[in-house]
This record gives sequence, C-alpha cells and structure tokens, in this order.
Amino acid sequence: MNTPILSELEGLTVGRALRRSVAQWPEQEFFKSQDISLTFTQFDRLVDQLAQSLLALGLTRHDHIAVWLGNSLEWTLSFCACARIGAVVVPINTRYTAAEAGYILAQSDAKALVLSTELYGLNYLQMLEHIAPSLKHARENLLATTELPALKRVIIHDTSNDKTQRDKVADAARYAIPLQALLEDGAACVALRLAFATPNALVHTSLAQASTPNALSLLEPTVSVDDVLLICYTSGTTGKPKGVMHNHRVLKQATRVGLALDLKPGGRMLGHMPLYHVAGLYMGFVPALTLGACFVNMPQWDTGRALELLEQERITAFGGIPTHFVDLVNHPTVGQRDLSAIENAWIGGSPVMQATFENFQRTLGLKQLMSTYGMTENTISTSFNRLTDPLEVCCQNRAPILGPSEVKIIDPISGQEQPRGEVGEIWCRGETVMLGYYKNPEATQATITPEGWLKTGDLGRFDDEGFLSVTGRLKEMYKTGGTNVYPAEVEQFLIQHPAITLVAIVGVPDPRLDEVGFAFVQIHPNQQLTHAELRAFCKGKLADYKVPRYLKVLAAIPRTTTGKIQRSALLELASAELASAAQSMPG
Repeated sequence: MNTPILSELEGLTVGRALRRSVAQWPEQEFFKSQDISLTFTQFDRLVDQLAQSLLALGLTRHDHIAVWLGNSLEWTLSFCACARIGAVVVPINTRYTAAEAGYILAQSDAKALVLSTELYGLNYLQMLEHIAPSLKHARENLLATTELPALKRVIIHDTSNDKTQRDKVADAARYAIPLQALLEDGAACVALRLAFATPNALVHTSLAQASTPNALSLLEPTVSVDDVLLICYTSGTTGKPKGVMHNHRVLKQATRVGLALDLKPGGRMLGHMPLYHVAGLYMGFVPALTLGACFVNMPQWDTGRALELLEQERITAFGGIPTHFVDLVNHPTVGQRDLSAIENAWIGGSPVMQATFENFQRTLGLKQLMSTYGMTENTISTSFNRLTDPLEVCCQNRAPILGPSEVKIIDPISGQEQPRGEVGEIWCRGETVMLGYYKNPEATQATITPEGWLKTGDLGRFDDEGFLSVTGRLKEMYKTGGTNVYPAEVEQFLIQHPAITLVAIVGVPDPRLDEVGFAFVQIHPNQQLTHAELRAFCKGKLADYKVPRYLKVLAAIPRTTTGKIQRSALLELASAELASAAQSMPG
C-alpha cells in the first residue's frame, strides 16, 4: 500500500501531521463527544495552548509524561501537546490498581502525571497518595517525593460533578495543577464548557508569563520523527508489564489502517476502544487525525450508547474485539437503528465461526468486516484484510501483510525459515517494530535479534496466496504424546459448535501424555454442553489427540483489561479443578 498520503506523512511528527491536517481541512469537524465539537483548527489551537503551558511548567522534549485519563478530549489534547513539544506519553490503564499504576509511574521515570480526580468509581487522587504518601504533605506544585523521585508535576482533570466534591479536591490536591489552568484562554473556556473553580492565581500568573508562542515555535522544529513518542505498557499477564517504545514513525502504519478501512476526509470513526491501548490510539484516533475524519469519542463501552452513536453520528468505520460485535448484534434495539452510514469495520482477537461472522456483517450492514492480527511490539496491525477479500477468508483471520514490514515463519526448534503451509513462530522486521522495552535491555535482546527481527511469540503460517494466519501463541502450544497442539486451531474448530459462544484451551499436565487440553467455554443462554457431547462433535472431524480431555463451562471467560483472554487465570483455574477432582477420588 503506497499512496500520496503516506508519502506526505514521511518524516512528519504527530505535531506536524496535525498542522498538515489543519491546513487541508481547517473547518472539518475533528473531535466530537457528548457536549463538545471541535474543528481541526479549534483542536489545534487547544493543543498549542496546552503545549505552551507544559513548557511553562518546565516540561520539554524527551520528558516522560504519564496520562491516567479515560477516553476524552483531555486525553487526546495531552497526547498531541506532548507530541508537539517532543515529550514522551506514558498511557496508564484506567482500570489499574494503585500498585499497578505505581509500578508504571516509577519504572517509566514519569516527570509529570495528568490524571482524573475520579473515574469508574475510583478515586485517583487517593490512589496516587497511596502510591506516594509524601504527596499528602506537599504544598508546592514542583514536587520532590521519595516514592517517585522523577515525578515533578501533577496535573489534575476534575471529573467530579458536585461542587462540594470539587472543593474537597482543590483542598486535598494543593500539590496539583488544574488542567483547565493550562488550557485557559477565552476561546478554550467556551469550547470546553469549563465548570471548574478558579485556578490558583499564582499558578495562572506564572503560566501567563512563561508560556509564550515563541518558546513553542523555537522547540517544535527540533522534534524529530525518531524521537520516542509513546511508552505503552503491555498487559503483564505473564509478569511485570514491559514498556514498549515507539517513535513518531507509527503515523504511517496507523494511517494504513485507516486506508484499509477506506476512511476518507469527512468520515467518522467511533472512538470506543481505550486510548491507553495502541488499538484505540493507532486504529482510531491517529487515522482520523491524518485522514481528515472525525473522531467520535466514547468514554467507555456501553452497547446501547454505542448503537446511538453509530446511528446519530453517522459513523462510517469502527472496530473491536468479538465481544463488541456480539453485544451490538444481540442488543434488542439493533433492528430499529439506521446504521446505513457504516461502511467497514475491523475485528481482532478470538476466533469467530463463519455463521457468526456473517451475522455481524449482515446485522450491522457492513460492506466489509476485516480481520486483523497485530501486537503492541509491532505497532498494531501486522496483517489486515483487503476490501475485496471474500468473507470466508476474513472470518478465518487470514490476511495479507499490512505495510512494508518483512514477515517470516521460523521453526522455534531449528531456527530455520519454514516453507508456506508450515507452522512456526512469526518474525517481523521493519519500520513497524518497536524501539525496544524501556529500561529492560535483557527483554529487548531476548525479543529482537541483532539483525532486527522481532520474535513475536505468535505461531502462524503463510498459505499459497501469501496470506498470514495465526495458529496460537508459542507459549500456549502444548505437546500431547510428543505431538504439538495449537490451542487456536482447536478453538477455531470448537467455536462452530452451536452451543458455544466463546472457547479457550490451555494445556495441563498428564502423567502419560505429558500434556492434554483443558477447554473452557461460554455457551448460549438456555443451552447445555457435556464433555461427551463435545467429543461426539469432534469425532471424525478433529484428530483425537487434539480433542480436549477436560471441559468446564464458565459464565464468563476471564479477560485482561484490553479484552484478551487471560490464559494465566485459566491455568490457575484448571489446576484448582484438577486438584479438587483428585481429592474427591476414592483412595
């Protein structure tokens, strides 16, 4: 995929890409939420204002700024303002506990933190003071804490609706600077509909004196496309999260996603995926920014609200994990909605049977529903279906490579490249590969070879057409009687059972065969499924060694905060189930 747009983005930072969009589509609506609508020009002015204020606070190029906000205008402004001054954004998962967030703040060497006062019933200021108790005694906004020695500034976005609560926030957070003070000028106050207490006069005066357009104009040209833009922490399901570093060159791969979706100027992208994750940022917000579309913000997933936005905002493109699509097509009002504006969507994650895939496409009226495979370490989408790919290909998560990256399949035992049709570990090389893990050279060296190949840990194969399909995770693969079993392959088959809505398989120890499969399933309401019925369904269609030895029906299969199946939790559950069964056996 090579278009004039990608050529125009060559060498641009996020900040300069936004200026390019302002020049091309100045009055085009760019950001929309429940009570805010901003054109590219209006959004850009707010970015400049915030960028100037960050400089006034002593924050500058290469500084790390953590963002602990939900999907919002404030999140997107913080991201773009940091990018404009060459600072590094460190997104923090809004579902994290104090311990999880504290680890990232410390490991990332965050010099500043932008956070909500509260979200999803969580009091973020209390959590921050739990992470760094010495903040309770701070009376200056230039900080020096023993727990977070790198942290110098805390910026709060007051999300409370009650004035009494806001007064408590203002009294408790004497060490923090209100975000509205950094955004405040006449136009911004009107556009944002601010409902905050007047910021501290001394803070406001110092910002007015120090924050000048000249400071920004001098710094902005020095920001390089090779500067680190983002440190995005992996979900940490197999240990402590690792900070994946990306530079501004991610712009082009994110734009390729938008082009694959046929996103055009004036198009509208639903922004329901979390912005703290690369899927929400690189597959939603950034494509809208570079392609002249409108990003319609959604603070959190709510199926009814999503359908309202799809209809009322005339959304043309969106994407998500299978759960999002299941929720949409099963909502009682879906048949009453005018979804005719929607053109294309992407789906990633768990396998989906063809009939279910067809139902998604038919019910939502999609021209095309495209599967994608990717990972944070390789920017986002390694493969992505084309608008012309048939449904039977898309539903198999089988797609061509997106972008210029090299991809090969390597036998994990011999290290030799595999021919087409053979399964091995997926390796990638090129501009989409991360810079490395922040302050973790050992993990970086274990993941990226000296020749620049990223070892994904995913198993896959190329077919005769050169399409990549993913068969599972290398660490998820287990051996039954010396033969490899790939859970994703078995899951893809079992999802076709009419009672099953979701399935995940893990390998568990077996005294004779080394390991066997343990299947966890979710089933449709008013359905039942026994192990005997599952075996009968597999007979003659699936090799006997691949049929799971054990079956457990769950109300909900555990997932991470980003929607991935949490196999570590399933392994623990399987172990507990087997231990309980062993104890109940007569002895």
